[in-house]
Amino acid sequence: MLHNQVVNGLKIGNPKNFDHLCNGCANGKSHWLPMLGTNTSQYSKIELLVIDLTGPMSVPTWDRFLYALVVVEVSCHYAVGHLLHNKDETGPTVYNIMAMLEQQSGLKTC
Repeated sequence: MLHNQVVNGLKIGNPKNFDHLCNGCANGKSHWLPMLGTNTSQYSKIELLVIDLTGPMSVPTWDRFLYALVVVEVSCHYAVGHLLHNKDETGPTVYNIMAMLEQQSGLKTC
């Protein structure tokens, strides 16, 4: 028996009448979201750093690294990446990256 009710309280008489996805459905099914627009915010050097830690990976590298750390300086899109054995290495590694960026730019991080 085929039911026209997909979700309790949601009755769809003819599913063919719907030829588009709402934003919630599209975002829920998307694995890689597109950039919806450009950001016009202007940042000074070293004003904003974006940090991403990924892991643990299901298969370690040859040197048994399980995590990947990426730090991006937003004003010029300069990126620094490091492989880590465990999460405990994140703090000292970020500190060293920030010190390197400060030394190279001659500016202090905010």
